[in-house]
Amino acid sequence: MKNVYIDLHTHHLSKSDDVISVQSLFLQDIDYKSELTFPFSAAIHPWHSTIFDFKEIFKMLKELSTQKNLIAIGETGLDKVCSADYEIQKRVFELQLEFANSHNKPLIIHSVKGWNELIPLLNRAKVPCVMHGFSEGAQLTHRLIDIGCYFSVGKSILNPSPRFLDAIKLIPLTSLFLETDVSLIPIEEIYHEMAKILNLPVDLLKIQIYSNFTSLFSSQSDIQVTHQ
Repeated sequence: MKNVYIDLHTHHLSKSDDVISVQSLFLQDIDYKSELTFPFSAAIHPWHSTIFDFKEIFKMLKELSTQKNLIAIGETGLDKVCSADYEIQKRVFELQLEFANSHNKPLIIHSVKGWNELIPLLNRAKVPCVMHGFSEGAQLTHRLIDIGCYFSVGKSILNPSPRFLDAIKLIPLTSLFLETDVSLIPIEEIYHEMAKILNLPVDLLKIQIYSNFTSLFSSQSDIQVTHQ
């Protein structure tokens, strides 16, 4: 079991027996009448922050709490590039952060140019926070490591900038995850490229990320870490 690939954040579930996929769902797309049978995360994405009022979001979160295979809240965060009102984004993020705290669920964080506002909010988290799609530089990486964040790296590892390469080498292996997100690039390819950059055998990288996954998520809920 340790020798599997963990795809921590994906919108395309793998059919391979060698991959454990954590599907990322938009809160509004879930059919709450049925029990999801695979590990997943869910939240109101920053892009959708203004579509629903706070009562609707609270109701969806309450219904979400009954799902046993929910392992994280996300992706949620701040995005200065999208058209959604930024102050409303903050309020929706704060609501979901408090939900994550109260239900002991790690947060999957989406951030686009919102770090200065986001980091003070992350300090209020009582649960682990995973920076999804991370591709930033060394200075920000240091700040996030200092507050105990985890990092999930996606297809940007296939063509990394020099500043991102410097940042990758700062990330503790015990804080690292890999993901495909919306990309159809196989998670295996992302693992192989990361292993090459870190000068590690792929099998050792797989064992380490599996260990990170089980230690961070299995204790957060009643789910068993199994394939779909």
